[in-house]
Amino acid sequence: MRNLLSLSDLRTQFSTGRGQVKAVDGLDLTVGEGETVGLVGESGSGKSVTALSAMGLVDDPGEIVSGSVELESARLADEFREEYNNPAFVDGDVVNLVDAPEEALRAVRGRELGMIFQDPMTSLNPSLTVGEQVAESLRLHQYGGRRKDSWFNAVRELLPRISRDIDDEIVERTIEVLESVGIPEPGARVDEYPHEFSGGMRQRVLIAIALACQPRVLVADEPTTALDVTIQAQILDLIDDLQEDLGMSVLMITHDLGVVAETCDRVAVMYAGEIVEEGPVEEIFHNPSHPYTYTLLESLPSEEKERLTPIEGNVPDLIDMPAGCHFAPRCPWAQPECTSGEIPYKQHGDDAVDHRSKCVLDDFDTDEYGGDAIESSTGTEPSDTPLLEVDGMQKYYEQADGILDRFLGADDRSVKAVDGIDFTVYEGETLGLVGESGCGKSTAGRSLLHLTPPTGGRVVFSGTDLSGLDSDELRAMRRDMQMIFQDPLSSLDPRMTVGQTIREPLDVHDLPESDPDVRGKADVTVTGIDAERVSVTASDEIDAIVGSSNGVATATVTVTVADGEVDVAVEERLRAEVEVEREGDVVSGVTVRVTPGDSTSERRRRRVHQLLDAVGLEVGQYDRYPHELSGGQRQRVGIARALAVDPDFIVADEPVSALDVSVQAQILNLLEDLQERFGLTYLFIAHDLSVVRHISDRVAVMYLGEIVEVAETDELFDDPRHPYTQALLSAIPEPDPAAETDDRIILEGDVPSPINPPSGCHFRTRCPQVIPPADLDIEQAAYREVMDLRQRVERESLDVETARDAALDSSDPSAEATVSADGGTADANAVVDELRESHLSHTLSPELRGVVDRALERVVDDDWDDASEILRERFESVCERDAPKLGEQTHPAACHLIDE
Repeated sequence: MRNLLSLSDLRTQFSTGRGQVKAVDGLDLTVGEGETVGLVGESGSGKSVTALSAMGLVDDPGEIVSGSVELESARLADEFREEYNNPAFVDGDVVNLVDAPEEALRAVRGRELGMIFQDPMTSLNPSLTVGEQVAESLRLHQYGGRRKDSWFNAVRELLPRISRDIDDEIVERTIEVLESVGIPEPGARVDEYPHEFSGGMRQRVLIAIALACQPRVLVADEPTTALDVTIQAQILDLIDDLQEDLGMSVLMITHDLGVVAETCDRVAVMYAGEIVEEGPVEEIFHNPSHPYTYTLLESLPSEEKERLTPIEGNVPDLIDMPAGCHFAPRCPWAQPECTSGEIPYKQHGDDAVDHRSKCVLDDFDTDEYGGDAIESSTGTEPSDTPLLEVDGMQKYYEQADGILDRFLGADDRSVKAVDGIDFTVYEGETLGLVGESGCGKSTAGRSLLHLTPPTGGRVVFSGTDLSGLDSDELRAMRRDMQMIFQDPLSSLDPRMTVGQTIREPLDVHDLPESDPDVRGKADVTVTGIDAERVSVTASDEIDAIVGSSNGVATATVTVTVADGEVDVAVEERLRAEVEVEREGDVVSGVTVRVTPGDSTSERRRRRVHQLLDAVGLEVGQYDRYPHELSGGQRQRVGIARALAVDPDFIVADEPVSALDVSVQAQILNLLEDLQERFGLTYLFIAHDLSVVRHISDRVAVMYLGEIVEVAETDELFDDPRHPYTQALLSAIPEPDPAAETDDRIILEGDVPSPINPPSGCHFRTRCPQVIPPADLDIEQAAYREVMDLRQRVERESLDVETARDAALDSSDPSAEATVSADGGTADANAVVDELRESHLSHTLSPELRGVVDRALERVVDDDWDDASEILRERFESVCERDAPKLGEQTHPAACHLIDE
């Protein structure tokens, strides 16, 4: 296999006031013809900088200081030799992109190298239509539209081109490209803007831009990170199909090991700017030879693990890296030789397998890894006492905000974000709430806390109906109900230090305060003196700092006497008042009184220190600001803030969605430990079902504002009943290259708009098991296609003009009588045939095909209502007539397929 893209000894650095950040430090990586190579590692490892370096997109203050990025392309090499008069950056059929001028790089990007950027919303120009953004690449590389770099041309590129005429050939090619990436009705949507597309559709547009000119190598930088599992499955399936069709190579950059296992042929594991292990995907997952790779895989949630094993610490600062292995400070198997000199690569496995690892060890003992963490978790069983009861809760948002909006004709329909949900959360349990983005999960979490008051229904917490409380009573109730928000950076005030952030709830609620029914107790360890000579008492008020369990607040005190000196340590950051009795130079007695402190300010400071300890942060981080912390540390601050008021119930809204697997494991373990320590109850909102399975006792599945299934976690994963749940579970990436995924359910389309949700079962517009009428003899797949066609007819979104043009282009010259005298209109029957064939791939009976054709004839005649009625009369399903109800069984599912 020949290498199309080769990165050799690549070094990319960024100049900062503290020194040179070595983001990529001597990296070697190749991508072969038709191969998919995965580049994995934690955030901060240098993955995205590697991609930008390969594309020549590193901006100041960064620069590639040494190494090469070589692209094999005989066509480009010949063109550059002719244009640049035998340039030094071309050697035979190889182009060195590091040495190539910017003008040459512009000819490479998009044409030979395509890139899918990480965030589709920020990567697309909001002022240009999606069609124009795809056409831009085509015009640049295939239609002679390259322009020189100048201020004038830069302005022309930025200005919207609504009024410009785009060559018909470019338009047709743009529509073809959008269609190839699964954009429905591309001819009609080519003039829409990015904000009019869903997240999954925007990601498809980015893929269309990257693939418009059919590049030989595609660099995909976290192409599915922000997507739900169902949309992620669509995108990965799309990339796989396009790779097979176009024969291109792919460099897949991600921290999702499940994605790597399912899509890649070869994997390179990156840590602190270096490749630490590389090999075939099966070898990397089944026989990891570098400790970092092994510990990364061990961080993943799985049904076999009761407790996760995170990698301790964080990716190091890439300034002035010490000699030796960069992973040594975090490695459980580190040896003295790991911290000196250059670490060589070692070959592992058979000589025929190119599996190398940058580690001094030939192997390492994994038997005891994670054993302490697993043993430390005893777990607690939830009770059968309801803590939170949600009954018919609704949350609607009005689009017309006032009289002026109504006068101007603003849409007065409500956004039905939460549309009548019922569930119960029991004391001490974790209820997982799952579903795709846009289904209403986060809105439900905020509404039940009354952060945004519900539109209807009841929320009863500890026997109190929250809807009957005034603002003061609700504020007092929120001491027992807190929330961990999704994005720790945007939910923390950048102007407040960590200490101020955690202390703020204490100031608002005038805390901490002591419960008069709680007694203080000291758990004492004595060394260097007879224990009978030591007296330790704990104030009954220490529960204000440390909390209590079963009416007892405990202080952990260690008294050590050595060489006539007395040292007293209190684990919980309480004040220790010490009196020492001496007989000569010998300590004869020690009296210790443990208190929370005298002043309110001291008690609050000690409470914040105790909370920092509880969530695994250093007290020295008290005065730091959010931007000075890592993502995992910021999330810990958010958890500490929620714990500050000693709540009973916490809504955790996607608390680990933006974190690496190693940090994610730390946070999940922390949440479980805190639940056991403080008796907490969680509503855990997430779209990562592997995480939900690990942490939840029960799971509720939500779709378009409704709960469609509820069950105990193991039962839901073993026996999903609702077709939507089945599709969600099917879409979970398996972190095992040998896993069987042929039976995966790929949902088409996106969640419908909550402004006008589908009648009956909301899921029926995407359901692969939608129920045909009893008298209809039709295959399930064919019926799904007909229902999709119906929906497009009802939305009047069929692209009739494109079908008419296609019918005209394919018309038989001998049948010119079917074409109008002006030569511009195809025969109506041909247009109907084109519409049917472009939307229905399965064979229908003559009777059903006749019904479809009659409806499409009305569409061609612009009679959409009549067309919709024809299709409805023959194909209407019970799923659209009647809304299924969620029963009251132990495992209910709202679906007509289930006989409750």
